Amino acid sequence: MRLISHWFHRERSQPCVALGMSQDRILLVRGQPTPLFEQESCNGQADWPRAVQSLLTRTHLTGSPVRVLLNGTLFQQIQIERPDVPDEELNGALPWAVKDFVTEPVMQLSCDYYELPTNPAARPRLAVVCVPKARMQLIAQGVNAVAALELVTTEELALADLLGNKEQMQLLLYQVPGQDVSLLAVFRGQLCFSRQLRGFGQLAEQAVGNLSAELLDLLSLEIQRSLDYLVAQLKLPEAVQLHVAIAAPDLGGLVRHLAANFSMAVSAMANPAVAAGIEFLPLYGVLQAEVEA
Repeated sequence: MRLISHWFHRERSQPCVALGMSQDRILLVRGQPTPLFEQESCNGQADWPRAVQSLLTRTHLTGSPVRVLLNGTLFQQIQIERPDVPDEELNGALPWAVKDFVTEPVMQLSCDYYELPTNPAARPRLAVVCVPKARMQLIAQGVNAVAALELVTTEELALADLLGNKEQMQLLLYQVPGQDVSLLAVFRGQLCFSRQLRGFGQLAEQAVGNLSAELLDLLSLEIQRSLDYLVAQLKLPEAVQLHVAIAAPDLGGLVRHLAANFSMAVSAMANPAVAAGIEFLPLYGVLQAEVEA
């Protein structure tokens, strides 16, 4: 998903770099020629231009094409029925379709969208991502001063890229320590469904043997409810794979527990980003999509 593309530069002379933006730090991932994982502290978004330039200069990545991922606190996402307008008029119609659901004046927002799978009998639906234009300007100014901003996306879409474009339905159970567990469903490279599973923070804190049977059973139940929704309501295929990316002290035990409760394959996600820290995984995903393209 690309936002305000007139600020983007698309010519490439070297591999892409991904930056993950949040209020207190900026994460950096380079996938090629060898994986690199770095971060820079910042003092709010007003400090982004300095922090971005410092990070790219320190890692000798100035001039790189850059893909930016926004932390979930930095944008609003609204699901709506697709406005009944021709395709060429859709972008112009989005601000007015979401104006009653956003907290800022629509003319101060940059809006983009992606399509959501829906029941064949229902009207098409869109997920609309809205970012303050002033925030986008800070990102563009910071990146373009020393590199070339290529696209802006969200963590969920980047995680969907991580699973690739496959004919089978895949799930990702994902958690950064201190945050809620999230469950994502991806089919043919499209993010079909995402849901936060609240109350499972202990998964990243305790071994499976120390967790209550009730908590583990509830986790399986919540996953099953999501599977039922995908098949019964959205008419999508059964999931064949569940990937687990959680910084758990007993990840193997958690994978074995889930595998015993579902007929699909369950595996721990293993790649350089997981080894560096789960928080780097979405950034690695958007770069992995480039590698497979």
